[in-house]
Amino acid sequence: MVPSELIAILFSGGVGQRLWPLSRRNTPKQFVPLIGPKSSFELAVERLRSLVPSDGMFVATNRQFGEMLRKLAPEIPAGNFILEPVRRDVAAAVALAFFSLQKDGRSEHVLFQWTDNYVKNAPRLLAAIRTAEHLLAANPNRVIFIGETPRFANENLGWIELGDELGRIDETPYYAFRSWHYRPPKQVAAEMLASGRYIWNSGYFMSSIEFMTAAFRRLAPELASPIEEIVSYRGTSQESEKLDQIYPTVPALHFDEAILERLSVTEALLLQVDLGWSDPGSLYSLKEALQESPEDNVSRGKVVAVATKDSLIYNDNPGKVVAVMGLEGIMVVDTPDVTLVIHKDAVRHLGELLSELAVKGWDEVL
Repeated sequence: MVPSELIAILFSGGVGQRLWPLSRRNTPKQFVPLIGPKSSFELAVERLRSLVPSDGMFVATNRQFGEMLRKLAPEIPAGNFILEPVRRDVAAAVALAFFSLQKDGRSEHVLFQWTDNYVKNAPRLLAAIRTAEHLLAANPNRVIFIGETPRFANENLGWIELGDELGRIDETPYYAFRSWHYRPPKQVAAEMLASGRYIWNSGYFMSSIEFMTAAFRRLAPELASPIEEIVSYRGTSQESEKLDQIYPTVPALHFDEAILERLSVTEALLLQVDLGWSDPGSLYSLKEALQESPEDNVSRGKVVAVATKDSLIYNDNPGKVVAVMGLEGIMVVDTPDVTLVIHKDAVRHLGELLSELAVKGWDEVL
């Protein structure tokens, strides 16, 4: 069966709190060139150009980032930007995008992805997307997960359990879906890694608009109902007013917990791919994305490190030298207005520090 035309939704509304101070409220990580000269959003658009025409790319983001993203991807039509008036977590953003496309009469298969990650092997990702297209053409009533082979016990990601191998397309195996685990404890993640039966959620999915909207109605009706009310006004003079009025009342749920963890084992298939994928969702995961081995230090800018290992020293201040000695597992970030020093095990709790900065009246650095 020949795959249908493909469209893509690029989700770009996160704030990258655990990458502060490299990522700020007004310039989240997906807009900042953390690895190389281009941002992860720009790279995501570039990767898809051979598969999806510009008018088939949609960008879901917060209204405050709309103008910035249009400048980064001017080829995407302005009408293809789906803008949230406020942040209500990922599930609401996904629902708004899919119900909006349904309201517009779209019926193509959809690649939807987060844009805050990096992929070293882009051809392999594109091949996996084509494989997922064939699987959806055979049965559009499911989600295809494109997952990464795990490299370490990452407790900040979703882990997906592989079922039996069901077949192959062009030598690419696909598997049954067994279970989903969002941000498991470190010890559980270590056990999953050792078992060899799990893949990382890379944030790349394929599905149909009809299946995803039906899944929201069935699995998260408390979220689907207000979103459907909003999109019922899409294309009318009341569209903006109703979006501003209703969207802030939508429940704030993570997409993994609202939908993915609730899917039945027959509603998903898994592709396990070695993409060289990384999600620098925290300072330590940024270090892991750049390192050659776990003991390595990773540095940027003018840095001198002595008797130091497993540390990130990121100097974004060209007029200064950062010198460290005797560190292990420490993240040091120096910018023109902020210097942060934090242990790798505390990075996941960085929000507590940011809250304290806000209490102290330092909102301008957030």
